[in-house]
Amino acid sequence: MKNIAPSSQESLNNPYVNHLIFLFGIVYFAQGIAQSGGLIYQPLNYYLKEVMHLNEVGATNYLAFLTIPWVIKPVYGLVSDLISLFGYRRKSWLLVVNILTSSGYFWLAEISNGDSLIMALLLTAIGTAASDVIIDALMVENGRKFNMISQFQAVQWFWFYVAQIVTSLAGGWLAGMADPGTGLRTAAIIAMIAPAAIALLSWLVVKEKKTAMGLASLMVTVKGLREAFRSRLLWAAMLFLIFWNFSPSFGIPIYYHMTDTLNFSQSFIGELGAISSFGSIVGAWLYGKYVSNRELHFQLVFSIIAGAISTFSYLSVINPAPYSEELFIVLSFFFGITSMVALLAILTLAGKACPKRAEGFTFAVLMSLTNGFAQLSAIAGSWMLINWFEGYLPPLIILSGAATLFCFFLLPDLKGLR
Repeated sequence: MKNIAPSSQESLNNPYVNHLIFLFGIVYFAQGIAQSGGLIYQPLNYYLKEVMHLNEVGATNYLAFLTIPWVIKPVYGLVSDLISLFGYRRKSWLLVVNILTSSGYFWLAEISNGDSLIMALLLTAIGTAASDVIIDALMVENGRKFNMISQFQAVQWFWFYVAQIVTSLAGGWLAGMADPGTGLRTAAIIAMIAPAAIALLSWLVVKEKKTAMGLASLMVTVKGLREAFRSRLLWAAMLFLIFWNFSPSFGIPIYYHMTDTLNFSQSFIGELGAISSFGSIVGAWLYGKYVSNRELHFQLVFSIIAGAISTFSYLSVINPAPYSEELFIVLSFFFGITSMVALLAILTLAGKACPKRAEGFTFAVLMSLTNGFAQLSAIAGSWMLINWFEGYLPPLIILSGAATLFCFFLLPDLKGLR
């Protein structure tokens, strides 16, 4: 008889499902603190600007190295899918890679020059990216088993953005310290605790049968990988992700603009990040309540229009004015909502499309595209600002919004997806 997955409501009565909900929430909260875009993000940017004296292009290119571990996420997925460590495909690897991340932050707290700084950051990025892949593989496996993919992802991203609120406020405070180096080192020491907590909790909570590396097990995984490459659904999702993320970004340029032109304090910039993260929490709630039950075509159209509008809206706040801070607060909140709705629409689709025994690899491929093209977008945006637009922001903002609207031309390829 064919196994039928329980309803999500029935699954909520399962104690192990509730343990997983707790684990996924804690892990994403900790990852929100530990990743390079977390607690150290603003102290690091301020350190690069004030101590290493890098301009927008220099800072973007310097940090581009940290994207490499996220771009090669499929490698971690393959290793976790194919190779058992101490008899486990997931929990042992979670233990090892999170210890690696903690070690990187311990090293970062002892920085003395730019070379050691980037190497320590690279170590933390490798550990965090690998941990993210493995926990997502666990989410897909158990989400399919208990019919809880959407619910698990909602929990994950809710707590991730709760962490982003905390790190934005704390990061702004740390960046505002008298000495940028002290702020960065303090952030590193605090961030070191998060991956250590993930390592311990994942080992205690995850229930996983021991598996041996046998030919039969290997062939099942290889079959799953072959199905992944043949899936039209996945190829269509990949193409949309590429163009959604590759719009010339103005993230670092707008940070420099807020600091040097608008004279925003570091603490206020941190507060804007917290407001954007709160908007993302609202966006996750709106998605689950009103958007998730609509057809995928509607979700993508909504995401494209809302994303373009929020991007173009930044044209109204780039010049110094008495009301600049208030407008930035509104836009940060709105941008957080639209970004989260778009993200969850793609991630839920990706999770349901992953073939069995290749969950880690397939989901990692989609996330690698997201991370890789987002970073290419950041590099392109900073380069265009300096070389094409001579430091003038409006053309870059217009180009970014227009690139988002280009995604409309890709919708026919997704017409058959539900």
